[in-house]
Amino acid sequence: MILNLWQFARGYVRLRVMGFSIERFLNMATYRGIYIWDVERTPEGVHISVSIKGFRRLMGCSRKTKCRTKIISKRGIPFIAHRYRKRKFLLGGILFFVLMLFALSSFVWRVEIVGGEDIAHETILTFLDEQGLRTGTFKHRIDTRSLARELLNEFPELSWADIHTRGTRTTVMITESLPPQPIIDRQTPAHVVAAHDGLITGIATSSGAPLVRQNDIVRQGEMLVSGMLELGVDTGNPTTMYVHAYAEVWARRYHPIEFAIPLTYTEKVYTGRTTTHRSLELLFAGNIRVNLPRGGISFESYDRMTTHHQPGVGGDYPLPFILVTEIYSEFTPTQRSRTIEEAREMADRILTNRILREFDFGIDIIGRDVELFETVDALHVRALITTHERIDMQVPIE
Repeated sequence: MILNLWQFARGYVRLRVMGFSIERFLNMATYRGIYIWDVERTPEGVHISVSIKGFRRLMGCSRKTKCRTKIISKRGIPFIAHRYRKRKFLLGGILFFVLMLFALSSFVWRVEIVGGEDIAHETILTFLDEQGLRTGTFKHRIDTRSLARELLNEFPELSWADIHTRGTRTTVMITESLPPQPIIDRQTPAHVVAAHDGLITGIATSSGAPLVRQNDIVRQGEMLVSGMLELGVDTGNPTTMYVHAYAEVWARRYHPIEFAIPLTYTEKVYTGRTTTHRSLELLFAGNIRVNLPRGGISFESYDRMTTHHQPGVGGDYPLPFILVTEIYSEFTPTQRSRTIEEAREMADRILTNRILREFDFGIDIIGRDVELFETVDALHVRALITTHERIDMQVPIE
């Protein structure tokens, strides 16, 4: 690939060699140090490629071997420049285009984050922007090692970061640390209190004095296990000992959920008519948007879908502009109605989704009581979700 580009830049000639001593002709050219490539035998003779300088030196080989040569094609920049030598504006435009490509390839036109789930990528991009890494930055001024260290210092959640630039794209690769295990301070005196209301189903105490038993009803904040131990009461010399109370307390809890499903609703019926607007975001001009020629929107009701596409040359050379496409789809608001059976099926789906969304995976769902009430215009749902979960929480003794 590189050799082909070099030969094209220097210019070369494609020749047809004819005669009875073609092999001698090729051997003589090789002996004289003339570089020949892409040798191809055809019924008319042998096709070869040779540089402009080598073509001039081949004339002596032709005379000595009685071989004839014919130029098939002339290729390369010197021939193109000679062909258009009188069209100065065209050559100037081509030269300007090449120089612009070289200049624009010296800047970063895209910064992307790879990896990480808990830290928002927008937060990292904002920090990198403050440190000087943004679209339009001269890429040879970026100190990737120093920037990676600053990134790790700013975000303790990260265990590894690497920044590298290829072409006009800068990629920031990050890896997050595993969440630290909670450290229990056994030296600080503490009580165990209820984090939520509930009915005690089990209690296992490893230190402290338990104050509740199974089947007791407790309220949020109520003390379950005391960290204050009274010693020596029977001997008449009572003393108070403070310990870090610890216990696993399980309780049954009840969570009410209520919502209503209307029997009439408005549905979007799409007509199939769309309008597309396109614009360009010029990154090198401060993210200025240039609207391309377009018409207006004649729809009364429509949805808009926006997509951003940054074209590039290959994968590592994104160009300094983004093509923004906005598609407007017309719809007609239509009144619909659902039956009671359809409302019941929807109520079951909504309730299941709310349970999955609102309750942690560590909580056991042991009951779900659902009551449905029909009215003229809606189906009302009342559900009582019963869970079995831990409610203990340590509170330091003041």
